[in-house]
Amino acid sequence: MLRSILLPFAAILAFLPFEAATQEWPRFRGEDGKGIGELTNFPAVFTQAAYCWAHKLDGVGHSSPVTWGEKIFLTISSEDGNDRRLSCFDGNTGKRLWSWSEPAEQHNLHKHNNFASSTPVANADGIFAVWGSGEKTKAVALNHDGKLLWEREWPSFSSDHGFGASPVISANTLILHTDSVATKKSRVIGLDPETGETIWEVERKTSGEDEKHLTAYNTPATIKTEGQEIVVVFQTNDGWKGLNPATGEIIWAYDGDYTMRSVGSIAVGEGILFATVGSGGNGKKATALRPSLNSDPEVVYELGISDGLGYVPTPLIHDGLLYLWSDGGVLTCRDALTGAEVYRERIGGNFFSSPIIADDKIFCGSRDGEFIAVKVGPTFEILGRSRLSSGMNATPAVSNNRLYIRTDTHLICIKGN
Repeated sequence: MLRSILLPFAAILAFLPFEAATQEWPRFRGEDGKGIGELTNFPAVFTQAAYCWAHKLDGVGHSSPVTWGEKIFLTISSEDGNDRRLSCFDGNTGKRLWSWSEPAEQHNLHKHNNFASSTPVANADGIFAVWGSGEKTKAVALNHDGKLLWEREWPSFSSDHGFGASPVISANTLILHTDSVATKKSRVIGLDPETGETIWEVERKTSGEDEKHLTAYNTPATIKTEGQEIVVVFQTNDGWKGLNPATGEIIWAYDGDYTMRSVGSIAVGEGILFATVGSGGNGKKATALRPSLNSDPEVVYELGISDGLGYVPTPLIHDGLLYLWSDGGVLTCRDALTGAEVYRERIGGNFFSSPIIADDKIFCGSRDGEFIAVKVGPTFEILGRSRLSSGMNATPAVSNNRLYIRTDTHLICIKGN
């Protein structure tokens, strides 16, 4: 009798709408740094009428939005660079919930950089930001209500073009870079997120005869190898290192032969790591590695200046394909495991934003204020071009079936259907 009641009830439940679990986007390019989000029925073309809301920002920044639950976090700098803020917004309404700020000392910058270029990282307990201030690197931790939990400083920060790398959390360790052109020394540091205390430090060595020091601008990546999580860092003068995020132990290293900066961050997928180096707005060399726990990583393939590499935008790996979105608006698709070219097509525009994938679309926004949707897969097709009110340098965030876009002037929310 009970079975005869339950079966129809279960059939009814199967057709009832349900709310999907929250997708957090807690760091640059999402939870695992792969740039893959979950959206349903998101428009390939939209106008301002589709905005759920648009909040005008009271400052500048190239950092990307991150989310936790229904909150969005963003770093913002005053236009004169003398004030740095970490602001929190309501994901439903766009209302600013709180803003924590402090005076900031300026430092050397590339003409296209600014003083809010590093994306924060969040977890269930707090939000963490890392930036350069004068000749020091600073890290701050706030709880979700905007109360300062702790702050740390490391002296001697200096770089060729300013700060760029974003922090990540792996194995309950907050991981960040600090660099110094003056001393030609760099470090990767692991902190306890609860207290800010140092758990480990790894020095990235720079040869004394090097003409100049090339700062690490890319964001660390995480990859699981044979069941163990590894955090991967990549810097010109010291090559690649795979670290145990809990202890800082160097599990593997690959020096390569690099003479240029790595600005776009490390792409992860299909068991491989992929990153580019370049200069002058062009990617000029790239390496794909397959890491191991018991030996040096395998060099799967290398690409060069004629292979469609980007410099600032981070590549994407998805369903066996590698997508290279170049600064100059050319999209190249390659086989992720062999490097063989699938297509290369011109989109047009200028790009610092990194592409993401959601709803079977590749999305990327241009410095000229165009937001472009391209079909995922081996066949190239532009699905739509939408016009933003200003240019875009940040990378979009995806959470709760919403896309969050930071332009030069606004934080914008658009919802899928």
